[in-house]
Amino acid sequence: MQSKASVPAGNPVFTKPAMYPRAEAGEHKANLDLLRAIAVLLVLIEHIFLALRCVRIGPLHLEWLGVAGVFMFFVHTSLVLMWSLERRPHAGDFYIRRFFRIYPLAIFAILFAISFHIPTMHNIRGDTYFEAPDFKTLWVNLLLVQNLVDVNLILHPLWSLPLEVQMYLYLPFLYLITKTRNALFNISAICVLIMAFNTLFIDPDFPVFVVFVPCFLAGVLAYILFKRVTPRIPTVFLPALVVALALGLTLAHAKRYGWWLSLVLGLSLPFIRPLKMPAIARSSHIIAKYSYGIYLIHPFCITLGINVLHNFPMWMRISAVCLSLAATAPLAYHLVEKPMIDFGARVADRLFARTKEAVAVR
Repeated sequence: MQSKASVPAGNPVFTKPAMYPRAEAGEHKANLDLLRAIAVLLVLIEHIFLALRCVRIGPLHLEWLGVAGVFMFFVHTSLVLMWSLERRPHAGDFYIRRFFRIYPLAIFAILFAISFHIPTMHNIRGDTYFEAPDFKTLWVNLLLVQNLVDVNLILHPLWSLPLEVQMYLYLPFLYLITKTRNALFNISAICVLIMAFNTLFIDPDFPVFVVFVPCFLAGVLAYILFKRVTPRIPTVFLPALVVALALGLTLAHAKRYGWWLSLVLGLSLPFIRPLKMPAIARSSHIIAKYSYGIYLIHPFCITLGINVLHNFPMWMRISAVCLSLAATAPLAYHLVEKPMIDFGARVADRLFARTKEAVAVR
């Protein structure tokens, strides 16, 4: 149990100490790494198929594989950030750390594409080209507000990042709700009301933020359930469930079905036993560690392998995508992502250490 002394003094938003043992969150880390690894691989596989002009296989709409992976990212993100807020329950600290976690690598990828005029895939037809952005398009993409302003995406994977950033604004307040007596009912009620609102008033295929809120709330529900249930379902159920949900979305292929995908996943995670297979756990951890880089950099690698090497055998083209991604994603992590995460942590620690000192003086 976290002690009261470990909670930042002078906290303007949170007043309660964390109630969830950190060891328990760590116990399930392998499962969450596996989920994140599968999610990012679904995005990669979808985009390779689309670059090869393969949109459907029988009844499966392959352009929804990656969308399923993104929905799984949303569940994973909100769940792990609930645990993060327990460790550091201060809204300002949370926002600073998330800013330096998300923006630097996204900005680097955008500027890299523009600086070298790199053609990347822009739609489900697999059309690959470079389009020089105007000033407005550039800044909207750099600020990650593409869903609020009608501009083109400089990199296609950037469609999901504004939604995640906007959800960060609400997560600290949702965390407060999870500390109420009827937390499970309260979050469930919010989820049901938003789903009803979306169904009645919003086109689910329109990429407005509220359409995706139930996907994030599924992770918050998982966070609450992790405190209350004992995992009894065999671990093998997790990859089977994830694959089944992804394939199901390729059959249903509508964003409103992403709500149910996310809820089934979020409500299932707490009941699944922790992964105990070291080899799979290590592999999942490596992929999960570099997953953000994989998500942002894979369009460049697909351009190299699928388009630049179009005269080569298929196995060589796919190998080029995978090998170039295996080389560049760790570089992006160690040269950009991790240094900026550490820098953000130092900024947050310094700012809120000063707040603590000022309160102590009073």
